[in-house]
Amino acid sequence: MRFSALSQLHLRCRYEQFIPGALHPDGRRYLPQVVVTPLDAGPDTDPDTKLWLVDRHHRVDPELAGQVSIARLLCALSTVQLQTPPFRAGFTPPPHIAPAAPLSEPIVYGRVAAVLAWEVQREHLPFETLYTELVIALADDTTIGLRTTLSAPRIADLIGSDHLTVGDWIEVRRSRIDILALEPINVAASRMPHSAP
Repeated sequence: MRFSALSQLHLRCRYEQFIPGALHPDGRRYLPQVVVTPLDAGPDTDPDTKLWLVDRHHRVDPELAGQVSIARLLCALSTVQLQTPPFRAGFTPPPHIAPAAPLSEPIVYGRVAAVLAWEVQREHLPFETLYTELVIALADDTTIGLRTTLSAPRIADLIGSDHLTVGDWIEVRRSRIDILALEPINVAASRMPHSAP
């Protein structure tokens, strides 16, 4: 399923490594993975942080490794809750991960930049389910996407609010991060609309 706000996702990063999917016993390959170093990714992102991303849609060119690029990232299967002050922004390692290891499930702190979907259902079930799609800002020019489904007796108790709105500070955990596109800076810049003089 395509992410509707793909063009709004923007993470400047250094593309470090392409890891081809290992072979299944039946001869097929697991999904390839990509390691990047995020740049300008919020004040709480350590400069040495590396992200371990899943190339589920085979969008990354292995030949471009080593270049500074624009990545469009989507957090999936995540949990979400409101932050409590002091507010944070960036990628941080979970408590059980060594800081030097590439992060496959970082804790993501940021501010809601857009609410694309917010659908809560209960019907006849003893719990509520939420489907949501968000754009999350980590810094002025750094945004990532989120798509997840959550279940709880009351979604408001799980998240800390009945409904997230633009400007809310949130914490995202247990994400698989998919890379939807990766383009060298010069290519990405040439596709951006030019402002009138």
